[in-house]
Amino acid sequence: MQQEDQFFTGYKGTKLFYRIMKSTKDPVGVIIYVHGHGDHSGGFEEVSKVLADEGYHVYSFDLRGHGRSPGVRGYIKNWEEYREDLQAFCVLVEKEQQGLPLFLIGHSLGGLIGMEYVLNHGEGLAGLVTIAPAVAFEPSWFEKMLIHVVGVIKPDYVVENSDNYLQLTADSDRIKKLEKDQLRHNNVTPGLGRSIIKTISRVNEQAHQIQIPFLMQLGDKDNIISPRKMEELFEKVGSNDKKKIVYTNMRHRPFDDVDRELFQQDLLKWLSR
Repeated sequence: MQQEDQFFTGYKGTKLFYRIMKSTKDPVGVIIYVHGHGDHSGGFEEVSKVLADEGYHVYSFDLRGHGRSPGVRGYIKNWEEYREDLQAFCVLVEKEQQGLPLFLIGHSLGGLIGMEYVLNHGEGLAGLVTIAPAVAFEPSWFEKMLIHVVGVIKPDYVVENSDNYLQLTADSDRIKKLEKDQLRHNNVTPGLGRSIIKTISRVNEQAHQIQIPFLMQLGDKDNIISPRKMEELFEKVGSNDKKKIVYTNMRHRPFDDVDRELFQQDLLKWLSR
């Protein structure tokens, strides 16, 4: 495989970092990966290498306010920034990889971004994969105050939450790796919270409009996003070609958890089908 690091022009001229994990085999498909909140494009590296070994070119970019991309950590002015950044990236990838089936994979916040994106720009995609999608948000009283009060005055006010990597994975080696990752952050802002709440509502109301092949992968021990809420949303998805896989004793990052090989095998099986 070959890795390339570059920048592309996103919404309203913002330069965003992205990486490509190119397969050295005859390509069978192309994947765009959208990471979760506080993460970056490198957080999916192991799975990207597995996919590249099987003939997939994997493109992933750092959301604005994340990783090597510019912006206030954990802040967006409105959801359109995420959607149109992804649209610009999809156009770039489609031009470079014409004729190959294009799949969109999103984890957590990236899963929500992917689902909302498909409601607007689903044409041309061969399928959508959501990994523990952020389809439920139950803010604390403090978060509600930030969103509804501080958000009016200063929507980019940054709150740094404490890290709890045990919520992400039970693998101690992976926890150590996450702790050392200098590109990660755990910042939130009222602007982001308000946008997420609105988008979750829209996706739940319009999920029946998602008609492309759809896969949802989640852990039954996810304490960040309610597995029950994710499964309820899955039932609303309108596609006749949809599949849900729930992993026993896995947490919010099943691709980083114990027995992650099973996650990888299931993903590859679904893509190849």
